[in-house]
Amino acid sequence: MSKVIVPPVVVEIDGAKVYILEVTPHNWVDKKKHYIVSCYVEWNGWRSQVFQLDVTSNKELKAKLKTEIAKMKLAILSGNTHFFTKVK
Repeated sequence: MSKVIVPPVVVEIDGAKVYILEVTPHNWVDKKKHYIVSCYVEWNGWRSQVFQLDVTSNKELKAKLKTEIAKMKLAILSGNTHFFTKVK
């Protein structure tokens, strides 16, 4: 029996909350199974826009999310907050 997870799911990575809204499987041109993950990130009172990641595994998803979180933190700390929304 398969484990079914119904989004939205919230996980914490590197001090940020990641809201996973949707996971859509698809077969790529090389016939490998890929997943399009729609999500957004909240960190330090700021929220990103919804974005999608194309991944093949949970390990790859976590690595890509860590990269997106690091880019978000760098942008915010350098004053480039126009890409993000302030939240309570």
